[in-house]
Amino acid sequence: MGQTIVETERRMPYAPGDLRDLVADIRSYPRFIPWLRRLDVLSEKQDGDLCVSVARAEVGWHAIKERFTTEVRAGADEVRVALVNGPFRSLENRWRFLPDARGTLVDFYIAFEFRSPILQTLAHLNRDLASSRIIAAFEAEAKRRFG
Repeated sequence: MGQTIVETERRMPYAPGDLRDLVADIRSYPRFIPWLRRLDVLSEKQDGDLCVSVARAEVGWHAIKERFTTEVRAGADEVRVALVNGPFRSLENRWRFLPDARGTLVDFYIAFEFRSPILQTLAHLNRDLASSRIIAAFEAEAKRRFG
């Protein structure tokens, strides 16, 4: 089946820096991200405008539960997430925040492939629902934080 790729754009009426800070605030994810049961930040360092964090997440949906570790690199106008270890053969996630006349154009991209063919098939079949729920969760949290 290969990698599942989802890419979507959303226009949001908030400043690019505020949205970037929201996505970079990984400690808050368990409060608003569906299926995220737990997230532990294992390390964090600041290097100029770049913040690099390593976090372990536990996600679950019905009887399925998985743990994985990612490196999160939050720069001035984007946040990138890369796999450290876990049930994926590959995982790449990118958020870009582009200034727009009405706020910010948010470009969301994720490409992943589970090692398990069963998990990959389930994730692939549900990719649109899952990505729209994640984006909706971030939109709701942005509205809560920024008005």
